[in-house]
Amino acid sequence: MSKSLTSLCASVCSLILIACSSGNIDTAEPSEESDIPVEIETSAEDSSVRESESAENDGGDIDPSTKSDDGLANASETIEINRAFNINTLIESLPIVDSQTFSECFIDTFATETGLVDFSIATKIDFAIKNKVSRTNIAPEEFLAFEAALTACNGFLSQDDFQLVTEMLIKESTEQPTACGNFIFLKSDAELIAESEEGFLPELVGDEEAGLYFYTEESIYEEEDPYFETIGEGPSKVLMRDIFCHETTETHGHRVRDTFLTFALSDNFTLFAFGATSESSFELVHTDETVIISASSHPSLSPRGSDAAVEKLKATNALYLSSLENAGVDGDPYLGVYEYPHASTAYVIENDPDAIRQTIFIAWYYDYAESWGQESSVDTRIGGVDLHGGFVQRNLQDIIFVQIPIGSAPPSTSHATPIAAAWAAELLAQNPNASAEELKQLLLAETISVDVTVEDVYYDEEAGSPSDESPYISYSEIMTANILPAR
Repeated sequence: MSKSLTSLCASVCSLILIACSSGNIDTAEPSEESDIPVEIETSAEDSSVRESESAENDGGDIDPSTKSDDGLANASETIEINRAFNINTLIESLPIVDSQTFSECFIDTFATETGLVDFSIATKIDFAIKNKVSRTNIAPEEFLAFEAALTACNGFLSQDDFQLVTEMLIKESTEQPTACGNFIFLKSDAELIAESEEGFLPELVGDEEAGLYFYTEESIYEEEDPYFETIGEGPSKVLMRDIFCHETTETHGHRVRDTFLTFALSDNFTLFAFGATSESSFELVHTDETVIISASSHPSLSPRGSDAAVEKLKATNALYLSSLENAGVDGDPYLGVYEYPHASTAYVIENDPDAIRQTIFIAWYYDYAESWGQESSVDTRIGGVDLHGGFVQRNLQDIIFVQIPIGSAPPSTSHATPIAAAWAAELLAQNPNASAEELKQLLLAETISVDVTVEDVYYDEEAGSPSDESPYISYSEIMTANILPAR
């Protein structure tokens, strides 16, 4: 972890004022109520504190508000604190003096150009400082945002200082494209055959013996192969497609992978990590063995192609553990207003009886019981997931809220998913003949049905501008949900 991100973590801990200790649930009684009670609290003053660990396709690893006796920090104060942190991060890294005004201009311009907010900006700046950015190692629109911020703010620097800052952040444009950070979309057999006839040789990526692989064309990757690694030699096969890169271990995929390794109880697994979107995982499965797909990074939220993707899922014997969107994603002017706040395949799967039998959607929760010196209850179990459109409410029987012990992993659906995958891998090792459908039921049997306070926040564009406090509306619902307590 870089110095700036280490400072970030320290700042987060001081902001949310919680003890970094786990709140495990050893026992909990199932709820006796058949109806789901709902408590909605709408308050501008209770807008949530949102942390964005990564702005990749899971909508960012966003931590909604953390409860305390004094209430929630209001959104406008939080935005200003995060802005100040981002500015100070840049100031401390620049090889110049008197950089305050330039840094303020740069951070504000970059935020406007990208639509990013909070700590997701710090992640991008940290990556640029360590690696320099180019059109090929970050998203094209983010590279253009770096250029736009430099251009807009160069008047606050001397010509020599501006050249120093530019050389520090921007790579030469003559480099060749690499696979780093770019999604790899699988091609059909017909396309590969046609390209092979034109001189492009298909290249196998993955493990053909294990039955987890795909083909791509060799000529695309002149400097670097597509990302692939295996970890472990155990019998349970876990497939993780995410944002990986050979050049750094700071990507979303590396962080999610490390969460899986942290929570794996034994060495009864083999983890197959590929760089690409999780929904393209279905095309990698060429085995009848039961496979666990840990899916934390989804492609664009357009429904296009989702029907075909789900058909490919049903052709496998794979248990699909799919992260849902984090709280506060839909309607946020910085993150984008999404018609589909969850992975677009989710809406196809929920209406397909065959697909849902091998799918579990993943949300997350904290239990503050130990930190607050209380018994575990609905007041201490605080979850965070996007509630837009009623998807969560409609599919509670196929959703698991995974407990993330406080301080052990970032609070997000991205990190709850590999925790569930680690648990499923252990169950599969104990039940090697279980099919994907049977493994789903085994994992659900490990859960407890209890009440959880699920928090969300949304942006009301009619209530004011993004910089105001009033447009950020927080609310919560008490849901009787399947929870997977920390072991």
